[in-house]
Amino acid sequence: MKDGEAYHASGAVPETPDNPGGAGEWTTTTVVGTRQPRVDAYERVSGSAVFPHDVVLPDMLYGAILRCPHAHARVLSIDSSKAEDMPGVRAVITGRTPGMDIPWYQRDGHAYSTLFDPHCRHEGEEVAAVAADSPLQAADAARMIVVEYEPLSFVVDDDAALGPDAPALHDGGNLVGEPTVRERGDIAAGFAEADVVVERTYRTPCEIHAPLEPHGSVARWEGNRLTVWDSTQGVYGVQEDLAPMLGLPIANLRVIGHYVGGGFGAKLEVGKYTVIAALLARMTARPVKIFLPREDCFRVTGNRPANTMTVRIGAKRDGTLTAI
Repeated sequence: MKDGEAYHASGAVPETPDNPGGAGEWTTTTVVGTRQPRVDAYERVSGSAVFPHDVVLPDMLYGAILRCPHAHARVLSIDSSKAEDMPGVRAVITGRTPGMDIPWYQRDGHAYSTLFDPHCRHEGEEVAAVAADSPLQAADAARMIVVEYEPLSFVVDDDAALGPDAPALHDGGNLVGEPTVRERGDIAAGFAEADVVVERTYRTPCEIHAPLEPHGSVARWEGNRLTVWDSTQGVYGVQEDLAPMLGLPIANLRVIGHYVGGGFGAKLEVGKYTVIAALLARMTARPVKIFLPREDCFRVTGNRPANTMTVRIGAKRDGTLTAI
């Protein structure tokens, strides 16, 4: 039986050996507690660091995304013919393009929307996209796509969204279940023995991250292998989520993000702009770059939602807390 197994069997806790290997005193370190230069400090301060936004590839195209202007609407028809005929335009995709029914929001194995979902659940929802020779050509072409919408009812604050009259956003309702209550200890007894009980409701507004480098990606195919330069805080998360959306083995997808120009809670998962860039690049057989304008970063890249928090605290007059 090995020493570790003996300790485990006996229930004893092994002791840390004194100064193992004669490597010096435990309190002597050369790194912990000392000032160390960042390994990438020179690249950052000199401007030589290449962020995803800086990536320019030969024969590269630029993408632009058309977004729903309504808070809640349904797409009735799309006419992209004018956009397709504009100078420099190489590809146009919509929800009616074959292969665009890529599942998006999923819960318990059920997909509640698709990449270009005809049911637009917020202002800014993706409706179509264009790849063109220049960013301005792509943006102009996207604006020429004619979309007929059926506006639907909507609410604009969290109380109304949780109310009984809120419009249904998904087939299964609004995906709001009963609140989960977890208690530790006897809460009722704690409040009963309190001399003072204070209850307050606090609210925080929606907060939006605004990193210096906007959200975006560059996608390039080489045969059935895809390389994505992504402004992300987690290249492996993007790789893991993007590969099945494109029907790729994970080994055929490389995600590069040597530097990221800020995230602040965003850029932690694959974005629709990344999928759209990869789809346009596959259709055109050319690299495609999509970086969102600042307005779209505010509209569609997530946020810290508004909060309503009610706190009730019981205490004795000597300051001892009895229940929270």
